[in-house]
Amino acid sequence: MKTAILKKTRTQTETAGRVDEQIYKVGIAAVGACSLAIGVWATIALVSGMAASGGPGALIADWFRAVIGS
Repeated sequence: MKTAILKKTRTQTETAGRVDEQIYKVGIAAVGACSLAIGVWATIALVSGMAASGGPGALIADWFRAVIGS
């Protein structure tokens, strides 16, 4: 006599963990892109300030004059 053996298998997929990882990656990329944009803007502002005042020494002197108010 032959008996049939039934085997039940369960598979469970965990997509929530992977979605969270993707959200974190996108968040890190967005923060990095914003930081890069701010750094580029600050560099451009500093270089244009030096060009407008006549050089790094003049920029520092003009900055002190602006802070002191003379």
